[in-house]
Amino acid sequence: MLNVDELKYCMKRTLYSLGISLLLCLAACENGEAPVLGAIIIDKVTTETITCHVEVVASNIVDYGFYYGTSRSNVSNNKSKKEAGTYDASTIHGEIVGLTPNKDYYIKAYGMNEFGKGETEVVKVKTLPLTPGEDDNNFPDLK
Repeated sequence: MLNVDELKYCMKRTLYSLGISLLLCLAACENGEAPVLGAIIIDKVTTETITCHVEVVASNIVDYGFYYGTSRSNVSNNKSKKEAGTYDASTIHGEIVGLTPNKDYYIKAYGMNEFGKGETEVVKVKTLPLTPGEDDNNFPDLK
């Protein structure tokens, strides 16, 4: 469980990484390059659903979505389930449903255009347990 300072540090690292990715991508996308995606941002986790998004700067995106599963290697090698998601010109949104409570899942986003495919790093997310107990509270300050 992360304390407030650790959470702030992780958020700063994610935002910094996203900013660097977007800056590097601006020139690449204008010169006919494959999309470059930022880090996956987890928006909401429930017992059976993970909602997330990823920023992308690219033109003419023709395919996009998320690979997910319970094996990091299968997700890394694109041999896992695929969720299409939605795309709104700068962000790929995903809602992965039908998951098992209290289980680790690995997620990777991708975007494709005529020049190639861009992918994120694989992230690990755990769904919430069915009956949360006192020790399962990820945010104890919010009781």
